[in-house]
Amino acid sequence: MYTGSIIDSHHHLWEWKNYPWLVAPITPKMYGSNYQPLRQDYLVKDLLADFGANNVVKSVHVQANYDPSNPVGETKWLQAQADRHGFPHAIIGHAVMNDPNVEKILEGHRQYPNTRGVRHQLHYWEGDPLRCRTDRPDLCVTDEFQRGIELLRKYDLSFELQGFSHQFRYFAELVRDHPKTNFCLVHAGMLTADDDATVNAWKEGLEHLRPLPNLWIKCSGLNFFTGKCDENHMRITLDHLLDRFGAGRCFYGSNFPLEKLWASYGNLVATTRRILEPRPESEQRKYFHDSAASFYRI
Repeated sequence: MYTGSIIDSHHHLWEWKNYPWLVAPITPKMYGSNYQPLRQDYLVKDLLADFGANNVVKSVHVQANYDPSNPVGETKWLQAQADRHGFPHAIIGHAVMNDPNVEKILEGHRQYPNTRGVRHQLHYWEGDPLRCRTDRPDLCVTDEFQRGIELLRKYDLSFELQGFSHQFRYFAELVRDHPKTNFCLVHAGMLTADDDATVNAWKEGLEHLRPLPNLWIKCSGLNFFTGKCDENHMRITLDHLLDRFGAGRCFYGSNFPLEKLWASYGNLVATTRRILEPRPESEQRKYFHDSAASFYRI
């Protein structure tokens, strides 16, 4: 079983007063409405306490829907935390890629040395507003969005894709159109259930992405739709992704503290180690450490 060093490629930190969704009264979310435990500060000391003795040596913060009027404010605060505490080692900021003023936002993020990329959440599920962050499934292939993505090369930034399997053909078109920009699909492509129809649709969607050499898979938030640390669900997800994309294009992420709603960090890592145990040691190290180190240049 793997005992080497780990890079957590997807977590959040916050002073909760700066996040409108945390300050507002509790309402149903995609992952339920029992998120009261998140409505408090989650700082580097809390993250390191959750890491515990799991040998997490580096980490990547991904934007957590900070005050939308000042997205660069989140990156500024995170850089100060990194300078003071050593974590996080990379920062993924927020940018609305079809905003006419997106270049100004990218410039703002890029002035901080730990910035590596941006995320614009694209998930869309027709008829279910809780699963929508946009108003259409194909926003990423519109001219306005593509112009924003083209700017990422100028600032040496990657892009984090987030959406459901029926959107992957649009994601593939975007990734193909920008071969010199690196993309990763977060939350392992958001597999929502384990029934055959859902799993097969997810697998079929991933085939649009598999041939694209500038596309990686971030295996974060694996229990986002299960509400528990579900080894069967995690095994279905990880086995397929590692078999089809390889450990050189897949990497580990926790999605803490959201994942903390249903799993301890130790349980999450132990379950992942069990699933990967039959694989060669070199493959496990790529998944837990090397692939993320390369993608995020940390």
